[in-house]
Amino acid sequence: MTAEDSSEAYLPLPALMQRGVRWFSDELVARLDAAGVALVTPAHTTVLAHLNHDTSLSIAELARRAGVTRQTMHRAVTQLIDEGLLTSTPGPGFPRSTLIRLTDAGCQRRDVALGILRDLEQVLGSQLGSTTVAELRDTLTRAWPR
Repeated sequence: MTAEDSSEAYLPLPALMQRGVRWFSDELVARLDAAGVALVTPAHTTVLAHLNHDTSLSIAELARRAGVTRQTMHRAVTQLIDEGLLTSTPGPGFPRSTLIRLTDAGCQRRDVALGILRDLEQVLGSQLGSTTVAELRDTLTRAWPR
């Protein structure tokens, strides 16, 4: 057994999870391109996944839901505003507070991307079994330890 073989024998869980994330990301990009839809980066997906057609959230709340820093979320939101996928309006309370909302174009791109991701879950289900994918989804939805 070589050192390379032993490193493949036990991969840490984060490495295995990253493989899955990479597969989803690569397939999403390829299918968006095939559909003629502009790229949705992983950072943009993080923002779009937490908004829906009738929700306005602050950058702080988006960051909290996505588990990223406010600075990271602010960068992604700014890019999406520049692309015309989000709008920013003054929020109540604190003077610098803003509310982020999807534009019609943002709703459309989000819906296409989410549809592709649902299809990819079905592809994964056909390989692993739909029960396994449902259990994986349930497990990953639970609160992570702090």
